[in-house]
Amino acid sequence: MRNAPDVTPFHKIGGYHEFAPPPDLADAVEALWVHQAANVNVIPHRVVPDAAVSLCFMGRRAPDGLAGDARLRIIGPVIRPHAFAPPAGHRMESVRIKLEWCRLLLGVAPGEHVDAEPLYVDVRPDLAAPLESRLARTTTSVDALCVFVNFLRARRGAQMRVPTLLMAGMESLRHGTGQPRVAELAARFGVSDRHLRRLVMNETGMSPRHFARIQRFHALLRSADAAPHPAWAALAFRHGYADQPHLIREVQDLAGVTPARLHTERRAE
Repeated sequence: MRNAPDVTPFHKIGGYHEFAPPPDLADAVEALWVHQAANVNVIPHRVVPDAAVSLCFMGRRAPDGLAGDARLRIIGPVIRPHAFAPPAGHRMESVRIKLEWCRLLLGVAPGEHVDAEPLYVDVRPDLAAPLESRLARTTTSVDALCVFVNFLRARRGAQMRVPTLLMAGMESLRHGTGQPRVAELAARFGVSDRHLRRLVMNETGMSPRHFARIQRFHALLRSADAAPHPAWAALAFRHGYADQPHLIREVQDLAGVTPARLHTERRAE
């Protein structure tokens, strides 16, 4: 398949594997991901804040690999951390959409689904029903991810692009330091501070500052996940925190536990 998803994960922890999107979707999609729960002794997972929306086919597969009780759901954005304990054998195949692209690609407003997981068919039956039918006929995670990619390409071809100002603003926040100077960013784009804040808030459901905090938090998690014993002071410097105490306060505020506790939980998976 043209630009098929690369099935080499660039980030994995426990049963969670994350893959890069095809290049032609990289401006709109943060990642493709799958999660496979163990068949026995499932360890609860702490779901942390996520400033994106995942379209996820989730549930237990039948013995022949077909859908079983799996359904297509919208996940997020996630603001409050919570525990997730999937049943044994539970599987998730998903695509994580950048917030500024959700309305065009998925037909949903991110701010209307904060900390929620509605069935997609209850929100957009016109889009969900045919997509869920195709997903139900897949037997492997790779097949399901290919269905998602084809769906997004078709939607992308039928839609206009995200407005330039919104896209540029969100990308600047996404790759910034986590402490954005929105006034400086607005001046660079030739608009008022108030206009840029309102634009981001109306489209994503969260303030520019909170969005940037979550982005930095996820960059920190990816670095910490790769290390058996993270050097928190060095990671604080690398990811733009003022110092290690600042990093600890931010993680506690966003995840509800200390960095060490969160790292221990994730390693246990």
